[in-house]
Amino acid sequence: MALRLLRDPRVVLTENARKYGPVWQMQAMLDTRGPRPLVMLMGPRGNERVLSPKYKEDFSWYEGYQFTMEPLFGRDILFLLDDTKEAPAHRMRHRTLIPAFHPRLDDQYIQAMRDIALHHFARFEDGAEVDLCWEVKRITFHIVARLLFGAADEDMLMLTQVFEELGLGLFTPIRVRLPGFRFHRGQKAHRRLSAYVRARILGYRQAGAPPANMLGQLMRQRGEAGDAPTDDGLPDEALVGEMLAFLFAGYDTTSSLLISTFTGLAGRPDLYEAVRAEARALTAHGFAAMQEERHLEATLTEAERMYPPLTFALRGVLRDIEFEGFAIPAGSKVAYSAYHTGRMPELFERPDEFLPERFLGGEKTPPYAILGFGGGHRSCIG
Repeated sequence: MALRLLRDPRVVLTENARKYGPVWQMQAMLDTRGPRPLVMLMGPRGNERVLSPKYKEDFSWYEGYQFTMEPLFGRDILFLLDDTKEAPAHRMRHRTLIPAFHPRLDDQYIQAMRDIALHHFARFEDGAEVDLCWEVKRITFHIVARLLFGAADEDMLMLTQVFEELGLGLFTPIRVRLPGFRFHRGQKAHRRLSAYVRARILGYRQAGAPPANMLGQLMRQRGEAGDAPTDDGLPDEALVGEMLAFLFAGYDTTSSLLISTFTGLAGRPDLYEAVRAEARALTAHGFAAMQEERHLEATLTEAERMYPPLTFALRGVLRDIEFEGFAIPAGSKVAYSAYHTGRMPELFERPDEFLPERFLGGEKTPPYAILGFGGGHRSCIG
């Protein structure tokens, strides 16, 4: 079952939830210590049990993802840091990183996104067919790499190819450090990308003025008054690790959601025209103006419901817990599924149809029902 889960988790999640209900268990190779019990907690109640702040001391992000992420991104990244009462590591790192995601920078970032998109659109010829999936990935990667650490246009093809190797190494369950294996190629790709980001850091320091991208914001750490640089910024290794982790998380999830959005719109020409009309009616290309695009917002939400970027998400269990009468011992893994929850008929009428209209009426979405970008106290920083 574990191999089937890796090949196509959607089928396994759907079949087993129908067969076993809101909680079921399997063995999975998700730990350097060997196979561990993986307990799936299904539906909104399962999502809440994993994501709610009141249960945060029951679970560990590090124990959930160290097998896949630590060998290629390092230990010292936001994604793998946990909080305890004695050592609130995640909270402290989040506080350090959040200025780079501050709303005051949105319009600046949006302008960069627009410029990059127009640069790619200029290559298209009237009437010519394009591979939409590839173009969305290409544009998204360009945007994320530029906004994160100022990657140069002429380096994009090389960076895209190297990043592809990193992704293949990240998701392979066969961790063989020998030439020819995906994990070994992923390690080589990580070294190349790390060297690239370090070179950007060095170049920015030599220039004396960090640029207006996320790396520049983090290099320009300021005190709480915002008036003077401080020495409490991240060390270079942590900066490199965070940049590469955000490159993976930002590119992969964003391109996935955009491709799903276009897939949904392909079968809804009426809605596609409504989204286009809203975009063409914008008087400015800024964050505030874009909040008026009701049809676009509903379409993105529906794409997130039907095709969440993360089909399921993991945590390590730190102490013995119980869910729906099922005992889950410390040392196990648990997972919740945004994909399963988004397609539950108890929550969404006609769940297998792409119907963004369901979000146009102002009704509130049930709690812990749409979780393509996480939820609770550790929802996506971006």
